[in-house]
Amino acid sequence: MTKGYSRPFAPHGSASIVEALPWRFAGDLLLIHFSADPNALSALLPAPLEPADNAAEAFLWSPHLRCYPATLLPSDVGPARTHYNVAVIGIPCKLNGQNTMYSAFQWGDKDWLVVLSWFLGACSKMGEFHQSGTHPMLPNMNQDFSFGTHLKRSVSRQGERLIDMSFMPSEEIELQDMEFYLRNLPLTCERHFPDCNVPPRGKPMIHDLTQMIMSGTEFGTILKGGADLSFHEADNEELMPIQPKEVFGGYWLPMGFMLEGVKTVYDYLERG
Repeated sequence: MTKGYSRPFAPHGSASIVEALPWRFAGDLLLIHFSADPNALSALLPAPLEPADNAAEAFLWSPHLRCYPATLLPSDVGPARTHYNVAVIGIPCKLNGQNTMYSAFQWGDKDWLVVLSWFLGACSKMGEFHQSGTHPMLPNMNQDFSFGTHLKRSVSRQGERLIDMSFMPSEEIELQDMEFYLRNLPLTCERHFPDCNVPPRGKPMIHDLTQMIMSGTEFGTILKGGADLSFHEADNEELMPIQPKEVFGGYWLPMGFMLEGVKTVYDYLERG
């Protein structure tokens, strides 16, 4: 008899690409607040999501996160499965009149993260991440990621550059100063597994909107500063219509949380 939480199943259950939720996460989130063509942003929203009051507003966040299943210790998991990089483009919107944020695009650098994200609804593609590095023994540089440090980060896929971002912190701020971002949470994702049957059954296997259930969220010292963000033309991507028109600022949010799972907030199949 085979065992496991996700395929591939095997006799001992240790071959599954994704371990069971809940998972603990902690890391540093680079957040960039920007504006883009409101019509292009609204075109990415699936019904019944509706544009936010400010339909030109959008966010990109790209953390490096440490993680491990809550039922295991970090030492019980292979190192490659305990951390990852990700980039997400979120569009503020409304669901039943309430503020939320739609996860429009996502890229990650681990195969298990791509699978996990599709389970949750935040459909990742594989990507490569590069970030300017520092070390205390590099001379004549600010190494503690405080004021004056200039961080650059890029995302590529299949050999093509997708995203360039940079951030230079200038001041500490309080959590309440992030209301412009936090008021758009929770994040809403669209989960869709297509109909692959022959002959077709006429409807996808799964199609719904989900929201992640998180607990124990904590934040460290939040930094605010100047930022730059640009998207690039690439095969199998559609980022150019939402090229940033203005970047309002960048933010560095150390955070930790427990991801319990998701809840379905709209089921397309039930509604025909």
